[in-house]
Amino acid sequence: MMDKKGNPEKYRVRVKAFDRRYRQTILAVGALLIGILALVATSLVKAAELDCLVKPEMYVDLSSPVDSVLEEILVETGDTVKKGQPLVQLEASVEKAKVRLARLQAKSNSDVENRREQLRYAKQYFKRMQDLLAQNSVSQYEKDKAETEVALAQIELNKAKEKQRIAQLNLELAQSQLALRTIKSPIDGIVVDRFAMVGESVSGRTIMKLAKVDPLRVELIAPTEYFGLIEKGMQVEIYPEQPANQVFTATVTIVDQLIDPASGSFTVRMELPNPDDRLVGGVNCLANFSFDTPQPVSDDVFSSLNSSGSSN
Repeated sequence: MMDKKGNPEKYRVRVKAFDRRYRQTILAVGALLIGILALVATSLVKAAELDCLVKPEMYVDLSSPVDSVLEEILVETGDTVKKGQPLVQLEASVEKAKVRLARLQAKSNSDVENRREQLRYAKQYFKRMQDLLAQNSVSQYEKDKAETEVALAQIELNKAKEKQRIAQLNLELAQSQLALRTIKSPIDGIVVDRFAMVGESVSGRTIMKLAKVDPLRVELIAPTEYFGLIEKGMQVEIYPEQPANQVFTATVTIVDQLIDPASGSFTVRMELPNPDDRLVGGVNCLANFSFDTPQPVSDDVFSSLNSSGSSN
C-alpha cells in the first residue's frame, strides 16, 4: 500500500510507528490493571479485626461492716470518687461520746504526777533515814521501812503509767470504732448506683455500687485460627463506639490457653488506660491487630485426619 502521494516507504514507517504506540498503550493499560489488582488483593488481605467489649476493671458492692442506720450520703450516682474518699456517714452518736471519754482519760496525767511525787518524797525520806542511821539516830528497821516505801512508790508509778497507756489504747479503739461509721471508697472510680436511703438500716445489704474505670478492661472471643498469633504484652488498637471516630491502645494481659471445643474459640483480655475518663465502660468496640487476618481452619483438615485415622 502507498500513502496519498504514492510513497510506499513512508507508509510502512507510519504503520510501524502506530504499531509501536499501540503496544506501548497496551503495556501501560496492563500495568495499570496489575496495579489495580494488587490494590484489591491488599484490601482483601487486611489487618485482623475482632469485635470486643469495653468493661470496667472491676465492680465493688459497697456495704457496711457494722449494723447501723444511714445518716448521710455524700455522693450521687455518676460522681467520680477517689480511694479513701468518704461516701456514706452512719449514725455514730454513741461512738462519738466514747471517743470524747477516752480522749479525756488518755489526756489525764494527774495519777502519774501524783505517783511520781510520792516516789520523789519516798526517796528523800529514805536518804534521810540513811543519814540518821549513819549517826545512830534511828534503827535499821526505820531505814528498811523507808527503802520499802521507795520500792512501793516506784511500783505505784509504774501502775499509773500502765493505766495511762491503756487509756491511750482505749482512745485508739474508740476512734477505730467511730471510723467504721464512715464508709470510704476502696478504689478510684465512679458511683454506678445507690441502693439505700437516709434513715434506712444498712444491716446485710448493699449501700451502693462502684466501678473502677481506670484502667478499663477489654474482652473478646477469638476464633481458633487466631490462637498463637495473639500474645501477652501485644499492643492492640481499639475503636470504641463511644467516643466515636477515636482510636485507643490496649495491652494484652491474658490469653486463654484452652480452646473451647464447642465454639472453637478462646478468650482474650486487655488493659486499656483511661486516665482522663474519656472512655466509658459497657460499650462495644473493634480490636485491630498488627497481623493479617488468618485463614479459617478448613474442615478438610479434620476430615483428612479422620480418614487417615480410620484407615489405620
